[in-house]
Amino acid sequence: MRPWSTGDNVNLSIGQGDLLASPLQMAVAYSTIANGGKVVRPHLGLEVDDSEGRLIQEIDPPPSRRVKIPPAFRDAIMQGLHAAASAPGGTSADVFNGWPQGRLPVFGKTGTAQRPGQEDQSWYVAYVPHRTRPIVIAATIERGGFGAEAAAPAVRLILSKWFGVKAKFIEGKSRTQ
Repeated sequence: MRPWSTGDNVNLSIGQGDLLASPLQMAVAYSTIANGGKVVRPHLGLEVDDSEGRLIQEIDPPPSRRVKIPPAFRDAIMQGLHAAASAPGGTSADVFNGWPQGRLPVFGKTGTAQRPGQEDQSWYVAYVPHRTRPIVIAATIERGGFGAEAAAPAVRLILSKWFGVKAKFIEGKSRTQ
């Protein structure tokens, strides 16, 4: 019940303060950036099969809308997300140490939600482009600490399963504060 301030703008710009987002909303946001502005329509499943395994219906809803993302802005975002997951000093680079970035580049960012009176909530959202199996994953772990400590390692394990890469749990040391 106070007036909005410049500090509120700063907090909001880095995902702090009054920002509220669900993992699904973050996955849609990352998909939108990865798709060059096509806002995906979330859905469960790719198809409906009968009891014999025959295709009854494919599920491929059209985009809900498009947003304009200037190519230079998108490129800068994607470079930053990739560096965060692969370059020395990146907030999740240590988690993805040994990951096959050459064929499966990870574009991801850690996050830490702070709530008064509670331990930090760990966040990680990642996109991995692939010709036949691209994926966006948004993970949050209550009381998991910084994003690199719990959520990013969980996403690495999910990606390992998705792409058939040997699973390896690596707790990150990066701090996002």
